[in-house]
Amino acid sequence: MFSKLKRQFFHKLIADSDSDKGLINILFLSDKELIGTLCLEPGYKEGDIESDVYMNVVSDRFLAALFDPRTSFEFKSNEIFHIVEPQYVEYKRFSVKLRLRNHSTSTFSEKDLNYIRVFLDENKNLEHCFTVLMRPDLNISQILTYLNEIKSLRSDDEIIDYTSKINSERLPKFFILTGNSEMLRIFCKLMNFYSNSIEARTNYTAPLELIGKVVQREKSRYIDIKGAIPHRNCVYFFRSMGSNRVINDENLKRYRHIYEEVDFDKPVGASDHMYLTVYDMKSGTSQINGSNNDQSLEEDPELPKYSRY
Repeated sequence: MFSKLKRQFFHKLIADSDSDKGLINILFLSDKELIGTLCLEPGYKEGDIESDVYMNVVSDRFLAALFDPRTSFEFKSNEIFHIVEPQYVEYKRFSVKLRLRNHSTSTFSEKDLNYIRVFLDENKNLEHCFTVLMRPDLNISQILTYLNEIKSLRSDDEIIDYTSKINSERLPKFFILTGNSEMLRIFCKLMNFYSNSIEARTNYTAPLELIGKVVQREKSRYIDIKGAIPHRNCVYFFRSMGSNRVINDENLKRYRHIYEEVDFDKPVGASDHMYLTVYDMKSGTSQINGSNNDQSLEEDPELPKYSRY
C-alpha cells in the first residue's frame, strides 16, 4: 500500500508522460511486486546492431572534438586525446533487459501496467538495459556476487576527482552501463532471483576486443573544451575478435554523426552517471587499492575553467 501511495505521489509531482510514470512504477516496486511484474531477457538478439563504442563523459563537447570530421587523426591524437595502454584486450559482454511477464502476478491495475509497457517500448535500447563489459576471466555470477557484497558502490559521476584521475589511466576489470543508475537495484534483485539461468549463453554476445580506451588530454596548445574535466572524459572502442579495425582517422569518421548531433548552444553533457566502473574487485568503486597504485599523485586543488570549443 505504501509503495502505491509513493508511486501516485511522484506521478503527480514529476511525471510528464506515461513513460515517466512507467519508470516511477518500476523504481517503487516492492520485491514481491517486482518478481511478479518483470522478468529478464537477452539484451541483444540475432540481427541486432551491437554497440562497439561506449562513451563515458562529462561533456559531449569532447565527443564533438573527438569525432569532428574536419580535423585530422594526427591533430586529434596530439591535441585532444591519448590512448591508455595496453590496447587490444579481450572483453566479454553480458546484456539483459527488462520485460513484462506474460502472466503478471502483481496487483497492479491495467493502467499502471500500461505505463510500464510504454516505458519499456519507448526505451528499448538504453533505459531498461543492463550491459556489462568484463575481462574474460570473469562471469556475470562473480560480478553479481561482488555487487551483493561490496557496499561502497558509486556511479562514475560520484567518484572523487583524485580517484577518477588515477582510474583514467587504467583499464577496468569490468564496467556496467545502465540507462538510469537507479535501475541497478532493480536488475540486481531480478538477477539474484533468476541466478540459476543468468549464465545462459544467449545473455552473452560474441567476445570483443578493446581496441583502446581514449581519454581527453589534460592540456592542449590549440583547444579548450568548455565544461570538460579531462580525466572524466573517456571513450571505449571495441571490435569483434579477428577484425583488423584500429583507432585511426577512418574509424573516427564512422562516428561523425555524433559530432553532427552536438548542440553547442545546448550541450547535453554528462553520461558518466550511467556507468559503474570497477578496477579492483577487492574494493569498492570509490576506493583505490594502495598496493597496486602510484601514491605520488596529488589531488588538484582546483579544476580549470574551460572556454567554449
